Amino acid sequence: MRNTVAIMQRELLSLFFSPIGYVVIAGFLLLTGVFVLVAEVFEPGKPATLRRVFDFTPYVLTIIIPAISMRLISEEYRSGTIETLMTAPLSDFQMVLGKYLAAVIFYAIMLAGTLVYLVVLAMYGQPDYGASFSSYLGLLLVGLAFVAFGTFTSSLSSNQVVAWIVGMIPLMLFVWFSSFIVGKTSGALRDIVQRVNVVRHLDQFNRGLVTTESLVFFLGMAAFFLFATVKVVESKRWR
Repeated sequence: MRNTVAIMQRELLSLFFSPIGYVVIAGFLLLTGVFVLVAEVFEPGKPATLRRVFDFTPYVLTIIIPAISMRLISEEYRSGTIETLMTAPLSDFQMVLGKYLAAVIFYAIMLAGTLVYLVVLAMYGQPDYGASFSSYLGLLLVGLAFVAFGTFTSSLSSNQVVAWIVGMIPLMLFVWFSSFIVGKTSGALRDIVQRVNVVRHLDQFNRGLVTTESLVFFLGMAAFFLFATVKVVESKRWR
């Protein structure tokens, strides 16, 4: 556990001391701020809710989260420090988990920046805090899954830009395509698409529904890609 915490602290510091970290946070807050304005959240007579903003957020995260995770392991490959980590007294799982947790904490801090919209909303009306908490829980779970995928793609290349593109495009296709195709299918195929539809799962959280299905989906996705990342790193050890 101590090794994992040490890796996490090291990676978290590098994220905050890197200019890209602040660019990512600024970009995320800017885009969500635009959504707040477009959704006319603070207009008189409008419901006191950020639900419409949260509906758009998964699409933004398909771009933002790969930018957070792209350097996690690819930078170790590029700089050659991966060899030092592999000879250090820590397992591949501890290294991967430490880096993953650092990116998750960074994401959570970035997401916490949007709480200012909820504070302003409370000044204009009476928001449903229960539903808002559920929405943030859903976004946190989306982040857990997406960061795990981004960590996996970061382990595939020593080039950060390549890691970002390889992480971003599949996530964009996954979120956009599943949301689009669900309206074009029916029967068993529609049920299958619905079960992997990130937007549908998040919409349940936005409506205040915390379901076992959604929890298992996001946590299972995170666990799978963390496992895959460890296997990729292990394969590098023997090359």
